[in-house]
Amino acid sequence: MELYALYEIGVARVEVKTVNVNSEAFKKNFLGAQPPIMIEEEKELTYTDNREIEGRIFHLAKEFNVPLFEKDPSAEKRIENLYRNFKLFLRAKVEFDKGKKEPSRVEDLPAQIKVHYNRVCEQLSNIDQLLSERKTRYLLGNSMTEYDCELMPRLHHIRIIGLSLLGFDIPHNFTHLWNYILTAYRTAAFIESCPADQDIIHHYKEQLNLFTNQRETLQSPTKTHTIPEKVLSDIRVKGLAPDVNVH
Repeated sequence: MELYALYEIGVARVEVKTVNVNSEAFKKNFLGAQPPIMIEEEKELTYTDNREIEGRIFHLAKEFNVPLFEKDPSAEKRIENLYRNFKLFLRAKVEFDKGKKEPSRVEDLPAQIKVHYNRVCEQLSNIDQLLSERKTRYLLGNSMTEYDCELMPRLHHIRIIGLSLLGFDIPHNFTHLWNYILTAYRTAAFIESCPADQDIIHHYKEQLNLFTNQRETLQSPTKTHTIPEKVLSDIRVKGLAPDVNVH
């Protein structure tokens, strides 16, 4: 997503190509490397390691004075471990719900699982509070930084996996957090780099060793880039996004 952020402001031209990693052509050209792979055609350079890719993006941002990697300890503290805590909640609840037709309600969970849920909600509340205090488009201001490139996709994954596997949604009273999610859904860097809902679900099901039926794999790709109507209304009432139309 950082690369798309540079693309959005005209620093880089980005073209994404889907490849078959099992094809002979791919194996021959990239010697078994796994995506993501970045190619700079003008310099005839290929980056096959995540650290190399991140390093090149960092130097591009620095070269063009883009504050993409600006540091903020307060924001960093609010978002760190959010994804880890969500994964702990996810694994515990999926195990608890094994064999059930529908996900169990949060209030019916045993205390040892509910503690993971509470930690996730506490962190989401802290991020909502930070956004409320700062009144900015992104975490650090009106320009995107690496913190947004980390947080926006993770919030989206929490939404998609929460709704599909856990019977869980981000609490609707976190209005500033939802406005931030709405900002993500209006940000080209996020939209262009966001996988389809089905791909996200399939990825997590693989990690959790959950069965995926054939019908799911044949579904047309969809991307959930809308937020609940009641939340939209609350956002508008608070004047956070006056251009939002509520139907």
